[in-house]
Amino acid sequence: MSSQSKIDILTRVEGHGSVELIRDGGRVVDACLHLSESPRLFEALLVGRRFDEIPDIACRICSICSTVHKVAALQAVEQVMGIVVSRQTGLLRELAVQGGQIESHALHIFCLVLPDYLGVNGIQQLATVEPETLKMGLKIKRLGNLIQEIIGGRAIHPFNLMVGGVGKVPEASQLQSMGDGLAAVRQDVAASISFVFGLDDVLPPLAMLPYCVVSGGPPLFGDRLTTSAATTIFASSAVAWLNESVELHTHAKVSRFRETTPYFVGPLARLAASMPSEYAAHFTGSSIRSSLKARIIELQQAVERAQVLIKQLLDNGLKKEMPVMAVPAQGEGVSLMEAPRGVLLHNYCFDNRGVCRAANIITPTAINQAAIKIALKELVAAMDGAGYDQIKAAAEILVRCYDPCISCAVH
Repeated sequence: MSSQSKIDILTRVEGHGSVELIRDGGRVVDACLHLSESPRLFEALLVGRRFDEIPDIACRICSICSTVHKVAALQAVEQVMGIVVSRQTGLLRELAVQGGQIESHALHIFCLVLPDYLGVNGIQQLATVEPETLKMGLKIKRLGNLIQEIIGGRAIHPFNLMVGGVGKVPEASQLQSMGDGLAAVRQDVAASISFVFGLDDVLPPLAMLPYCVVSGGPPLFGDRLTTSAATTIFASSAVAWLNESVELHTHAKVSRFRETTPYFVGPLARLAASMPSEYAAHFTGSSIRSSLKARIIELQQAVERAQVLIKQLLDNGLKKEMPVMAVPAQGEGVSLMEAPRGVLLHNYCFDNRGVCRAANIITPTAINQAAIKIALKELVAAMDGAGYDQIKAAAEILVRCYDPCISCAVH
């Protein structure tokens, strides 16, 4: 006789979700993910709003991911309004997004996932067994918050990033201070890579699914999707290709893709698409269980990229600029970006008064739902014969490998 047993709360993830384990007698035979965060209806909330209200509302989808949501919404709005921002604004936005990358990856690595690898229950026990590592991670996270605060006006829901530019250009001394902070943590990040690469795997080998990433621009930015199957999907076709639909088991839409199999997104996908040669040997035959290694490498890349951006801004000389004035226009804008957890899409349609008539936001966790579902089934098969508690613990760890942002998914 089969029975169902639900992990009622997925711990150390953003938002509310559960995993349902199906047993046949005493044997676990299947597993299913449920993203149970209540619907928040952001897309409906945006309809009827003026173009200049859209980014401020859209970034409220999430606190951890608010900067990248803000910038993605700004880009989609500016496409329609025919706005081309200055190079300085572009660099400042990119720096703010890299700050969000640093903050999010440090939070995930040092607070949410490291306990799985060290056999402790959470951050409190982690503070006992690895206090210096935790302090280091929190220091790196604070730096990511500081970058977003200086560029965006505050670390969460930035108000200084606006249509056509920025409200207040930071002082050179502020950028120099950020640069000094980044230089100070580079050695810590390098040490963290060695530490993470020395940890034992906590999951069995799983298949590597196809992946897709944003490309065509500077790191984390672009105008197209590139897949592991060497397919290119331009932004104008990305909504149809991702092919979201409503399903009963989740409050988030599920991407069904215009392909025969789901794709996954996120740090491991980005790294697989552009693998640094010095790390390639560590990812031979890798699967989603290698996501921690991918994130720590991306953390290093984000720190290094932020340093480059600060140097460019200082070398160019900071200029006081007013945002480009926007004239309401009719049309459709699509923005593609890489959020910390993977591909993010913002899509808006405006009438000739600049009022939003349709909004569609596709988030990394919603895209990854199908991949997580497949991975859970593979995990159950790979652990066939293991005890219920062992599979339950492994299922939670597997979901955390994707670092789901469930609030974003059920926007």
